[in-house]
Amino acid sequence: IYRQAEGSSIIELAHSMKDGYLPTDITAKKPDLRFFSCQTNQVKQAVWQICENARTKGYSPREIQVLAPIYRGGAGIIELNTMLQTLFNPAKEGRREIPFGDVIFRKGDMVLQLVNNAEENVFNGDRGEIVAILYAKETTEKKDQLVVSFDGLEVTYDKKDFTQLTHAYCSSIHKAQGSEFPIVVMPVVGNYQRMLRRNL
Repeated sequence: IYRQAEGSSIIELAHSMKDGYLPTDITAKKPDLRFFSCQTNQVKQAVWQICENARTKGYSPREIQVLAPIYRGGAGIIELNTMLQTLFNPAKEGRREIPFGDVIFRKGDMVLQLVNNAEENVFNGDRGEIVAILYAKETTEKKDQLVVSFDGLEVTYDKKDFTQLTHAYCSSIHKAQGSEFPIVVMPVVGNYQRMLRRNL
């Protein structure tokens, strides 16, 4: 295992989960792991506090990843993304934004690619940042556009292609497989029940 330091309590926790039991010291404060007990209706507030604390310690939104197993509900990916956008990239005078369905894309937002697009060399699960928003009146195509940087590779999306993107502040556990982050925040609550399996 190369992704955690030697003596990592995350590795120990993973092994105990795999073996089907919870360590007795799960609530003990460790250098690389914290457990906070809360109810489903407290998840948003708890996640906000943890992410805000990480940000005040100098971590950027790119380094903080919230993970959840389901999209719907008060502790689901959709609600958590809306809340985290307010924390990390709130509406501000002069900050460009484009509404699209139930979401608002803003310059500076972290986004996730949802489908493979080999032509542009971006793939399902790639994370990027919206670096520019162009309004229809400013483009030769007369269409609203987003420009997303994926580690320096810039891809332009017309409005019809916005469905390829979603906010990435909170991601599904499945989409995050194979990724690495300095800080991971993962609510584990009762209304995730049908998804709470050992392999997850």
